[in-house]
Amino acid sequence: MCLALLILALASCEHDDKVCRIHGTLPDDKYNDKCIYLIAMDKTIRDSVGIDSCFVKDRKFEITTTKHMMGILRMDYHFRFGLQDLLVVEEPGDVYVTIDSVSSAHGTPNNEVLQQWKQLTEVHNKQYRQLISFYQDAHFGGDSLRANTIKAYADSVHHAYKEQTRKMAAGLPEGPLKDFLGGMFPTSYKRQMPDGTIQEIPLD
Repeated sequence: MCLALLILALASCEHDDKVCRIHGTLPDDKYNDKCIYLIAMDKTIRDSVGIDSCFVKDRKFEITTTKHMMGILRMDYHFRFGLQDLLVVEEPGDVYVTIDSVSSAHGTPNNEVLQQWKQLTEVHNKQYRQLISFYQDAHFGGDSLRANTIKAYADSVHHAYKEQTRKMAAGLPEGPLKDFLGGMFPTSYKRQMPDGTIQEIPLD
């Protein structure tokens, strides 16, 4: 009897080691009893892997999954206004998320890296959009010298962002986050030549 219980306990621990537990909070009681979904980021497999979901209680929710992929946390579309969808890595462990106008996640190793990349991306996007706006003002205003200077600086900002993303991807173990970040800015692509051979073409 004791041996059977021990085997059952070990099996339970082994199973728990594979579970991703997502603990979430929302900013307002108006989201209570509303449904939040965890869907596959990859649209091509959404139908085959299914959708995880749960109801919000006391501004909190918890979703457990054993899928090992990139997922998107998304509130029911009737109540989604003002809430930012959140990309998460469904990996074993406890992930703590806040769904708000600016959503965030932390807890497991890959989600810590993903949150760093999210913050890096938001800073880059704000700066890059502003620079492009300045460039367009100068360009359409006929100030080509200023426009070219701003464009060159904007290009350098974007290049630095690409390199930081690639560096993050290179430092990750094999898995869905490495594939995701590594696919953001590939350094080359493969092209089939007229003679049937495959050549790798650099992008940078």
